[in-house]
Amino acid sequence: MLEILALLLIGFVGGFAGGLLGIGGGAIYVPAMVLILDEQQHIAQGASLAAIIATAAVGGYTHFRRQNVDVRTVLWVAPIAVIAGFAAALLADSLDAGTLRRVFAVVSLYFALTMIIGALRQEPATNQEKEMA
Repeated sequence: MLEILALLLIGFVGGFAGGLLGIGGGAIYVPAMVLILDEQQHIAQGASLAAIIATAAVGGYTHFRRQNVDVRTVLWVAPIAVIAGFAAALLADSLDAGTLRRVFAVVSLYFALTMIIGALRQEPATNQEKEMA
């Protein structure tokens, strides 16, 4: 029963983060499944990608309806992303769990630090900019 509650909480937090931040939830799902549920890295990544399908579809549709999607950009990015995703999944499958976990950690840390530094360098919005947003 506790595992089911953990899974529901992971799904909620990952889905909420995906819809709010556009991260797809993987930054939440994978570490949570590995650290909280003691799931294998490969299984966590596979389950995360499968769960992200629904999150991305709903979040993407909602943003599209609110005109927050540049369709031209999507048409250029999506086909290459599909091919790269397929190739990367094959690569991930060929790596042992420890190596895959370290790669995941380093990439996550890099992007987290990059975003933190970028946010700290950004000027605070003026009241007029806040009202326009």
